Amino acid sequence: MEPARFEAIVVGKRFHGYATELLVEAPNAAGAVPGQFMHIKCDGRDGVIMRRPYSVFDAAENTISFLVKDVGRGSAWLSARKTGDILDLMGPLGRGFAVGDGQRSILVAGGTGIAPLHFLAGCMKERGLCAFLLWGMEGGDEYGELPNIIADRFDLRLSSMDGKRGIRGSAVDLLEACREEGCTALYACGPRPMLLSLTDRARDMGFTLFQVSLEERMACGVGACRGCVIPCSTPTGGYLSACRDGPVFDEGEVDWRRIRESISA
Repeated sequence: MEPARFEAIVVGKRFHGYATELLVEAPNAAGAVPGQFMHIKCDGRDGVIMRRPYSVFDAAENTISFLVKDVGRGSAWLSARKTGDILDLMGPLGRGFAVGDGQRSILVAGGTGIAPLHFLAGCMKERGLCAFLLWGMEGGDEYGELPNIIADRFDLRLSSMDGKRGIRGSAVDLLEACREEGCTALYACGPRPMLLSLTDRARDMGFTLFQVSLEERMACGVGACRGCVIPCSTPTGGYLSACRDGPVFDEGEVDWRRIRESISA
């Protein structure tokens, strides 16, 4: 089935330290679920040709928002959009998180990995589910007042490598410092080194559901170009497309040994 492509108007903009939250009127994306992403066309000039994937940060009846951190030409162009500008979107795309009834969950985010987990936390709250949101960042000042805004909605715990917010350390250190009794599900999104460390430490914590959202560069968004493949555990030596088969995977679907080797190579 061809993914929906449509134009959406920017209806709001919020600044959070080094990140920008863009609010977009997008009724076509009303059915988005946590973990899915929108593929956004970022101005084709100056070599910015491929679309950029952005997880849905929040969603209302006819509005969705994205958290954009300026790290390259595409994100710089997107973060500079103004109210009234039109964006070319595809989506929602990909596989989202699976949520069970009655579960108590821990959500672990690293950096901009907060985006899909913030959306997930909101959906869990609407369903009356218990969720603890853990967010680790490099610098405590990176996201301005956004941590305080999120803390007003959810049970949020923080860490930063410089110690300016929450405990000093990583998101994985935060998980070990904030263990909660009776939690059966673990959800995570962040850079690969964080996910590797989290996987190593979380396997013995007794979670019956452990899902990760992998941050990958995605060109086509539909699994055709095979540019965002990740090594999978079955079949041995095989690969899955992050955009089509993910970006959310059960932890056991991923061949973490090969991911570790690719990082250290």
